[in-house]
Amino acid sequence: MEIAKGFGRLFYIISPNETAVEKVEDIPHPDYINKAIPYFITLILLEYVVQVHTNTRKTRLNDGIVSLAHGLYLGCQEFLFRGIEHYVYIKIYEKYRLVELPWDSPYTWYLAAIGVDLGYYWVHRACHEVNIFWAQHQVHHSSEDYNLTTALRQAGFQGWIAWIFYLPLAFFVPSPIFLIHQQFNLLFQFWIHTEVIESLGPLEWILNTPKHHRIHHGSNRYCLDKNYAGVLIIWDRMFGTFAEEKPGEEIKYGLVEDIFYVPKIWNRMKEYNNWGDKLSVLLKGPGWSPGKPRLGDLNEVPLYPTRETYDVKVSTWKSVYVVVHFLVLLLCINFLAESNDQLSQMTVLAVIIYVISSLTSTSFILEDKPRGVYTEALRCLFTTCLISTFIWLVELLKLQFIGYKKYRTE
Repeated sequence: MEIAKGFGRLFYIISPNETAVEKVEDIPHPDYINKAIPYFITLILLEYVVQVHTNTRKTRLNDGIVSLAHGLYLGCQEFLFRGIEHYVYIKIYEKYRLVELPWDSPYTWYLAAIGVDLGYYWVHRACHEVNIFWAQHQVHHSSEDYNLTTALRQAGFQGWIAWIFYLPLAFFVPSPIFLIHQQFNLLFQFWIHTEVIESLGPLEWILNTPKHHRIHHGSNRYCLDKNYAGVLIIWDRMFGTFAEEKPGEEIKYGLVEDIFYVPKIWNRMKEYNNWGDKLSVLLKGPGWSPGKPRLGDLNEVPLYPTRETYDVKVSTWKSVYVVVHFLVLLLCINFLAESNDQLSQMTVLAVIIYVISSLTSTSFILEDKPRGVYTEALRCLFTTCLISTFIWLVELLKLQFIGYKKYRTE
């Protein structure tokens, strides 16, 4: 039953009773994202099996591991800064709410679901149409594959931007219900990152689906700045940002420009002498320059990109090595998710440093960079020393405890 509920949350199939809480501390399972990791992995493996069975395999190990690593980076950040980006929302609701909506009413639940989804539409649209926001969000679009692992390739700092767009809800939607629905909204978006599902028929008119979201991740000219929806595609239809998939035209996934974007913004700002143009580089679209529309001129973008897919080849043993160590890191994150409330801040920080340093080191191996061997050797040496020290301390404490018991007996 619990497994069915876990999968149901990915598709927003939940009961209003699940959000019937009066206080944040009353939420039974506040961290739905991290608790969904086993379901993410299960569906990723299922997608891979379907791809192999239908001879349409489009999941590369190196690209998939990088996407999953981004998900772990984001998880580490949330363990460190959980709740900070929601502080203003909670304070507005506590002090300035305009109406006291009943926390146990299904209508409050429906209002929260629709309000959060509309807020996400504008968050997402701003992340594409405001250059400084795009500098954060473009990480999510950097994969040249499109599969369920891509869903987890999230920008670490996007949450520090997103909270602003949800503040209108703080005047009437209870904080706990908002926090839960924000997570459910993101969980829903996991399963739409796939090419295995072609079409969902009439549901395509209302829901955001894999068919619609494939366009959003495309770098073909007609795909750019389209289909920003989270759950309901009706927002794109209403606000003029909807596009249909073009039959017969293959979608090329990835970025129009390279991923090293923040230095490029800085260099572009230095090119202009007046502050108006400098600010426009930050606040207008990625393609803007003086004399062009706010979002730039799409006619300068190729109808269909012809770049080569970035795909570094490494030996089989290196791939196996990275996978094994990545599974260990997954266990570390699961340990934090299950035991975070019982651990000291220093322990949490130590595990997070270990996870991030390990992800960085193994990424060098996937890039087949020479320094990967040295960084990984240092990491393994440090890990061995740490484990040995821990075992030594445990044995020392055990001996002291035995000696103390013997002393007490005598």
